[in-house]
Amino acid sequence: MNVLSSLKRGLALGVATLALIGAGTAQSSDAQAMTADAKEAALKSLEEVLLRDAFVPGVSFARWPEMVKKRAAEFEKAKTRGQFADVVNGAMEEFGFSHIVLFPPSYGEQRVTQRRSGIGIRITLESKGIRVMDVFPDSPATDAGLQPGDLIIECDGKPTRVVADLQGDKGQKSTIVFVRGTEQISKEVTRRDYKTVIPESVTWQGKTAVVRVPTFDMGYSRENVENIMAEVAAKSESVVLDLRGNPGGRVPNLQHLASFFLDSRAEPMGTFIGKMQVLAYEQKHGPTTDLQAIADASPLKTRASSNGLKLLLKQPVAVLIDGGSGSASEILAAALGEIKSAPLVGTQTAGAVLASVVVPLAGDEGFWIQYPLTDYLTIKGKRLEGNGVEPTHRAKLRTFEHDEPLETAIKLLQKPITPAKRAG
Repeated sequence: MNVLSSLKRGLALGVATLALIGAGTAQSSDAQAMTADAKEAALKSLEEVLLRDAFVPGVSFARWPEMVKKRAAEFEKAKTRGQFADVVNGAMEEFGFSHIVLFPPSYGEQRVTQRRSGIGIRITLESKGIRVMDVFPDSPATDAGLQPGDLIIECDGKPTRVVADLQGDKGQKSTIVFVRGTEQISKEVTRRDYKTVIPESVTWQGKTAVVRVPTFDMGYSRENVENIMAEVAAKSESVVLDLRGNPGGRVPNLQHLASFFLDSRAEPMGTFIGKMQVLAYEQKHGPTTDLQAIADASPLKTRASSNGLKLLLKQPVAVLIDGGSGSASEILAAALGEIKSAPLVGTQTAGAVLASVVVPLAGDEGFWIQYPLTDYLTIKGKRLEGNGVEPTHRAKLRTFEHDEPLETAIKLLQKPITPAKRAG
């Protein structure tokens, strides 16, 4: 789907919800024609939402009408709902931050059903091909035997370098070629519907529990996480929390997972800074662009939920991150790094950390709009939006035969870890 082609857009659903980076296909609803009147009505509704509700400290959304005017010719050329959304999102990229996206109708359908059509993988782009990061259960990718770490180099005889190289219509067959270690494998896949949920899991490396959490969105299962954490608490000596490719999700789910690592009473994670916090500060101190001053003045700190206090893990923890770790994942990784001195292993995260909402856009076209409501500072004052979380220990991306980040994390956990000075 073109609207999810860029990484920033793909991670835009951040704290509110989740966007799946993968090989999918445009749905028929996105291909439906739009009249000039329908475009005008959609743009008017969009403008009303942005001017009335969207908020990022120091940003004026009053620029939006002029940004639309600059693309008048592009809007006129857009014939379908999907093409219209592409033009809108091209304009929105001028704002230069995440969590501001117009989704075509198929997004709403996928969100309700938690199903989409395609091959069924999460990916990262590399110079030599498309690396498989996750494989959705019961998907065409599963049928073909694809596994995390495989590098897809061809689809139907053509090199694969971008998401569009793997896209196709439902029912369409393709021959993909991928590299696994020193072996080159060719498989046929038939695109079909699959469920967009990958469950949380735990695997074991001796006494080290490797806990994989793929999302904080609708697919996040509190019951499953609690069962996993009970097993981890009983059996492990150390924990690796794998947040690679996790683009974020809902804040309550983030707080739920955090509750197994952080004391909600004594260890705040950071501060969301929205319109209320800015106004409260400026009423007392006058206008400012100093986010740290606003955060320091705000009594509302983001904390882990309290349910985990009965199962607060004492084991040392390391966190795996990469460029696909966004939003809620970045918040948790930064918190564990700052508060627990947890090693952060991998590559820099996405830097897409504005809390937002996703709602249907008024009108009959079926669009959904995501817009930001707050910024975020960690408890030590780092702004993650646009900056991301830097790993304390860099490691190459996982391949099929070698998971360097995981191996590095396990080695680090074998060394004594000095607790960080508590903040807050």
